[in-house]
Amino acid sequence: MSQKKPSRTISTREWLALVALLLLAFALRVIDLTRVPPGLHNDEVVAAKLAERVMNGDVALFYPGDTGSEPLHYFFSGLLMRLFGSTVFALRLPSVALSLIAMSVSAALARRWFGPVVARVALAGFAITFWTVEFGRIVSPVVMLAPLGALSAYCFWRAHAATGRRAVALWLLSGLWLGMSILAYTAARILPAVFVAFGAYILVVHRSEWRRWWTGIAVSLAVAAVVALPMFIYLARNPQSDQLDFFDIDRPLVELRQGNFAPVIETSLRTLGMFAFVGDPLPYYDVPNRPVLEPLGALLLAIGVLIAARRWRQPEYAFVLLWFLLALAPGMLSQPAPNYTRTLGAQIVLFMLPGIAVAALLQRWRHPIIFAALAALFSANLVWTAHDYFTLWPSIDTVRFWHQTGLKAVADRLQSDPASSPVALCLPDYLIDENDRWWNPGWRHLRYLLHRPDLSLRYYNCVDSGVFLVGPARYAVPDADVTTLDQFPFYTQFLAPLDPARDLLPDRLGVLVHLDEPAELDLYLAELAGSSIVAWAPEAGGGSAQLPIDFSERVQFLGYTLPPSSLILPPSSSFDLTTWWRVTNALPPQLSQFTHVLDARGAIVAQQDRLALTSASLRPGDVFAQMHHITLPADLAQGEYPLSIGLYTTPDGARLSIAQGDQPRGDRLWLRTIRVEE
Repeated sequence: MSQKKPSRTISTREWLALVALLLLAFALRVIDLTRVPPGLHNDEVVAAKLAERVMNGDVALFYPGDTGSEPLHYFFSGLLMRLFGSTVFALRLPSVALSLIAMSVSAALARRWFGPVVARVALAGFAITFWTVEFGRIVSPVVMLAPLGALSAYCFWRAHAATGRRAVALWLLSGLWLGMSILAYTAARILPAVFVAFGAYILVVHRSEWRRWWTGIAVSLAVAAVVALPMFIYLARNPQSDQLDFFDIDRPLVELRQGNFAPVIETSLRTLGMFAFVGDPLPYYDVPNRPVLEPLGALLLAIGVLIAARRWRQPEYAFVLLWFLLALAPGMLSQPAPNYTRTLGAQIVLFMLPGIAVAALLQRWRHPIIFAALAALFSANLVWTAHDYFTLWPSIDTVRFWHQTGLKAVADRLQSDPASSPVALCLPDYLIDENDRWWNPGWRHLRYLLHRPDLSLRYYNCVDSGVFLVGPARYAVPDADVTTLDQFPFYTQFLAPLDPARDLLPDRLGVLVHLDEPAELDLYLAELAGSSIVAWAPEAGGGSAQLPIDFSERVQFLGYTLPPSSLILPPSSSFDLTTWWRVTNALPPQLSQFTHVLDARGAIVAQQDRLALTSASLRPGDVFAQMHHITLPADLAQGEYPLSIGLYTTPDGARLSIAQGDQPRGDRLWLRTIRVEE
């Protein structure tokens, strides 16, 4: 049955409803924008970093770093960062605007196709659903997919109703938006298939109209190809940049190419079930395993799909179904499934389908009870989203972990504290390691979380290293409480005995220890120098060395400790070596320390390479210590084994040189020997 074409005139009542929904959507996307998400996810830091690169003139066709990324989002967000600064609010503001654009264009398209009821339902669903609210607040290139895809579809259908140059102009715009969506996020590469599939549908079902439809499709696809072609030329020449295999995401597709259908069947079923039965298992952007819709919303979606399938001969319904299914394909061909990021393109038409069901329901029964039930359903979904997003989701431990909530809490406290004393932050390895492929270091997070240029910050892992600052200072431990501090040996030995003032952050989000200079440390280091036996390496002349010893005029070796029990050890046993250093000049980034256990020929029989701090953050005068835990081989022969230490930079393995006055002394030191006995 042919549907009555919707009126182009919008009544005052409809305008009020649309404006109210847009204001509600805006509120849900800006309230507590810097608090929820509760900190910065690593993906947000990557996006911010790339936006700053664009802002500083680094314009590229594709950014191969991290997991590889299309460029368009960073052009847009980089412009806003230039206007508003590198704050969390400025970073997330583009997503707010893009989400509002996406929902507005989607509603306009729904109204053009199906009338005001479907448009209002689509706008309402887009406004309050957790999935759309979340992606209207985070820093991610995927947020450009929905508005650009919606604009492409809208211009394409507007062109079909136009004639002459206006139609051509709209087809060109459709192709422009489509090409730009491909430049925004990988999953958008499926969208041209929607237009091709729709063209095939026209050839079969509406053959008499194929020429006009295919003219528009050809123009749109040609323009999209021109827009996206430079990026694909780059990727063809640099295929390693397009890291679709990162974390084995493309495993179902790989298995499918090898003839194994089982993984794709599983991911497809889970993707289709994400609207009612299962949810994204990852905690990054949703409560894990929370489906997109509640049961009644999922039922309306299913009814809408059935109605659209029944009306498949009408091009609007066919287009919606094709878009909905094909936009889910990136999620069906990847893992884990479902995935709310790779299926984001489905948002453009998702809420039209329940709207179609509601419109059909109201066409049969326009009883006040129906309107009351729909209002109750809307209110219940609004409450569900508000509770889960602003209360439940930020409190989940895995969410706090992935978003570095403790680090944000410490940054907030430092931002509000007028004190300007330096701060040493105890962070886990993945936030101090600048070589990690996935994690960005803590200093990059704080670039956007903390705006106190007067604060001098150090980064280290206080589990097995210590950093001690000159004069009054603060020592921050995110995600900790008072009892946690007792697990850190350097804190219990050197800071806790001074009974420092401790600032406890709520909800176990961290501790800040306020301390004057640890006066006992100098006395300890003086005693350490007197008890540390050190010699020059054989290739540097051998003989006893006098502490402190200078490394490349950047850092001095002050001494070390070996527990008495470690001087005589059986094979396969372990011992701890703690070395002490003082910074005398700017340290090179990515500095590390090696400790080697050597045999009589000088060969390495056991070792550990580790320096658990961000070396570039340390300043002259800082003292740091590193504990190395070394395990001896089980088949180690009896005898004496000297210890050798040195410093090197990890990118190139270049060792820091040692000098005694003007005399070079190689690049390693000899410490005490350990004796291995059965």
